Amino acid sequence: MRSILVLTSTYPRWKGDTEPAFIHSLCKQLTGRYKVILLAPHYPGAKRREELDGIKVYRFFYSLSAMEHLAYDGGIIQNMKNNRLKYLLVPFFIASQYIMIVALCRKHRISLIHAHWLIPQGLSAVLSRYLIPEHIRILCTSHGGDLYSLQSGFLSAVKRYVLSRSDHVTVVSEAMKSRVLQMGCHPQKVTMQSMGVDLKNRFTPDGMATISTDLIFVGRLVEKKGVSTLVEAVHHLRPEFPELKLTIIGDGPERYALEKQARTLGIYHQIDFLGAVPNERLPDYYRSARIAIVPSIVAKDGDQEGLGLVAVEAMGCGCATVVSNLPALEDVVEDRETGLMFESGNAADLADKIRQLLVDESLRLRLARKGREYVASKFDWEEVGNNYIEIIDKCLTDQAAA
Repeated sequence: MRSILVLTSTYPRWKGDTEPAFIHSLCKQLTGRYKVILLAPHYPGAKRREELDGIKVYRFFYSLSAMEHLAYDGGIIQNMKNNRLKYLLVPFFIASQYIMIVALCRKHRISLIHAHWLIPQGLSAVLSRYLIPEHIRILCTSHGGDLYSLQSGFLSAVKRYVLSRSDHVTVVSEAMKSRVLQMGCHPQKVTMQSMGVDLKNRFTPDGMATISTDLIFVGRLVEKKGVSTLVEAVHHLRPEFPELKLTIIGDGPERYALEKQARTLGIYHQIDFLGAVPNERLPDYYRSARIAIVPSIVAKDGDQEGLGLVAVEAMGCGCATVVSNLPALEDVVEDRETGLMFESGNAADLADKIRQLLVDESLRLRLARKGREYVASKFDWEEVGNNYIEIIDKCLTDQAAA
């Protein structure tokens, strides 16, 4: 059985963690065919080494333990935006990751490196070519934030370098594929393949669930999520629906401003700010809501959604879903067929789409049913995992033929 090394900066730190678990879920799908070794940054309280669901997990130190807060809790890019002093940790992060890549490639006889995010994992992977065996292939996956943000001349050049030096590149939406092709990546090197959701066992409908909220939002409270637009939309709907309830699940640097906005608009009593919740509890929250909202926008620095798996999770649980019309979300929602779309950043338009679903129960139920059918056919982890196995096998076959 061949060994692959997975590089990531987002991974569960312990059981019940609120960090996104999609990299872990993908790795579980790969363990039947490959020996999977995973390298992630350390975090205070996390184990240095452990085995999870057949995956050998290594976490590398890059600073004093109390200072290891560059990754997690919103991601590297967002953490550096919040505190510019964290830029000082980046060289130590990359150097430590680089050293561990070389060591693990030699220890486990790695055949392929799968780096998630162009920077810093992709950069560390392609730089490691100078010290690892020549036969090791590099597959790099971009998830959105790494592609759309970090737009300075130097960092754009770094991203192009990573794309050119990787043997293959995957992106999670058609919009992202167009972007990497514009950056000069050869078309034969690029595959659009989304991440997945467990739509068979976890994110499933429950006809017996009690509806306790009208609207639900799940995600980090950061600019690109567009939650301010959603809060304003609730204000627009207040005269017609004074009892409307919105549940916001997630935390982040914009929480205080959003709470202040809700108080100023006189709708704070209509919004429950629940903070982050463990991943395993999310399906119950989706099932208790009538409508899920994904109000994403393009942030001032260009950052935007790569795909929008939250919409897939909600649709899997039987929620009618309203999303903004960003290109990446078009891969998930077909307007008026599997959900509704509104003009990104337009609170009045969002309010109108919500109103349509609140007053037309048959439309809401039809979109919920069609949405569930669509995502189940395209985004379940079993299918996504099989597609990634094909991609990795092709990389390894190309290696043997070289």
